[in-house]
Amino acid sequence: MAQPLLRRLREHNPALEIDAFAPAWVAPVLERMPEIGKVVINPFAHGELRLKVRWELGRCLKKDGYSHALVLPNSLKAALLPFFAGIPLRTGFVGEFRYGLLNDARRLDKLGLPLMVERFAALAERPGAVLPRPVPHPSLVVDAAQRQATLDKLGLAP
Repeated sequence: MAQPLLRRLREHNPALEIDAFAPAWVAPVLERMPEIGKVVINPFAHGELRLKVRWELGRCLKKDGYSHALVLPNSLKAALLPFFAGIPLRTGFVGEFRYGLLNDARRLDKLGLPLMVERFAALAERPGAVLPRPVPHPSLVVDAAQRQATLDKLGLAP
């Protein structure tokens, strides 16, 4: 769902370096997105707060000098890390009392953006801008050797 957002960000700024913070189970998909530089694994289980650990991780990420965070999950917990990391611009949709944690908090128009992929892609645009449509289809980079190894492992023919 996020890949069209990443593509739009790259269209706006071809030299942009994009990293992702995500659960380990989604890392293999993110690594196949040509826009992603690196994936930082999210060590937190769903719903787990561990506030002190989030603060410590945020302080570690501060050293990387990130300038902008796009917070896709609508949870309060998802907005904490970029705040703790001191990332200057933190963009996402309003939700779960995230005021102050997000300094580019957008109101979600559920009727105007009915699809999750559209909602994510809209975050690449200026606040209030109309989302260019159609939203591009996701496209992943396929590693032929990895593909064959997976087919062999599963006993499938190409």
